[in-house]
Amino acid sequence: MEYLFSRYTAGIATPEEIAEFSRLAIQPEQEAAIKEQIAQLLHQAAGEAVMPESVIQSTLQHITGQPQKSGLRLSAVRWWAAAAAVLVLLGAGLYFFIPRNTTVVLTDKAPGGDRAVLTLADGTRIQLDSNGRQEIRQGATAIRQAGGGLQYVAAHTPAMMEYNVLTTPRGGQFRIVLPDGTGVWLNTASSLRYPTAFTGADRTVELQGEAYFEVAANAGQPFHVITDHQDIQVLGTHFNVNAYTNEIQTITTLLEGRVKVSVPGSSNAVVLQPGQQAAVLNRSGEQPVSVTAGALPDVTAWKNGIFFFDNASLEAVMRIIARWYDTDIQYEGTPDIHYTGQISRNQPLSKVITMLEQTGSARFRLVRTGAGDHAKDAIVVLKQ
Repeated sequence: MEYLFSRYTAGIATPEEIAEFSRLAIQPEQEAAIKEQIAQLLHQAAGEAVMPESVIQSTLQHITGQPQKSGLRLSAVRWWAAAAAVLVLLGAGLYFFIPRNTTVVLTDKAPGGDRAVLTLADGTRIQLDSNGRQEIRQGATAIRQAGGGLQYVAAHTPAMMEYNVLTTPRGGQFRIVLPDGTGVWLNTASSLRYPTAFTGADRTVELQGEAYFEVAANAGQPFHVITDHQDIQVLGTHFNVNAYTNEIQTITTLLEGRVKVSVPGSSNAVVLQPGQQAAVLNRSGEQPVSVTAGALPDVTAWKNGIFFFDNASLEAVMRIIARWYDTDIQYEGTPDIHYTGQISRNQPLSKVITMLEQTGSARFRLVRTGAGDHAKDAIVVLKQ
């Protein structure tokens, strides 16, 4: 406790030490030890130890029964009163001292993996990961999980249309075989809404984020993918859709077959041939669909566990890395750098950062800000 207390109040505790200290601090048997540490801290600090203003006001009012003036420091109160106030907070299961520096250097972070949440039509949420082996019954439909993949098997057409949603968090990905046999690879920070059985004149799914589709051919029941800015109509084909809201464009890239891409609520539409991309700016209103030749290895590399950059700006690279490693990006500088090359998505974050530093003039630092449930990892882009 003495060690954890000293590091916590100095603002140099690691996230693991903060978590351990928080767990110990609310245990009754630690009360005497904590009280002694508080006494020593306030005596050594000669009244300079600082508590958050809101905590000072509420705890001192609790002890004295009188409202406290703004900006009050602990030197204005006898140490034993402050210690008692702290113990009141501990008894309530709350924090007491806030580290003055809540940013610590992060040594490394593991890459993302097979993780997702399956939300059934009745609202039931099922956590999925690479270790899962289960069968989920949903009426006449069996949903079978084997590792990082789901497969839907329907015994017969249900009487009522029901929709499920597969959602990957930042740092997660997952595969799914839809009831018609269509395979979908869902990238990180994405979601797919789909029926448990395809009935009617078409097969429609809704996508947010990014996914790669291998659509089962059925000319009598066209396949539709709807995003915020594109409506993709398919007969049987392989294609990739990047529809992240924090990207400039929604881009559909066709690998095999033939698709028609239109803008919802608009007359703008194009038909793609293999190797072409259709792009729409992520903004509302009437706008054209631009068609260009697609960099096919680039857009599908993520499915095969690779970051593939083709003259990508630093900001674009950071957005991709941030999603996969579930980090924030903080810019102290914004160097004008573009990257070309490929990096395995299975590397720890530190190795990815090192590779970027070796191939460009940008420099980075990995940090963790905040504490407890509010802690967040970040990549800091340093000034040159």
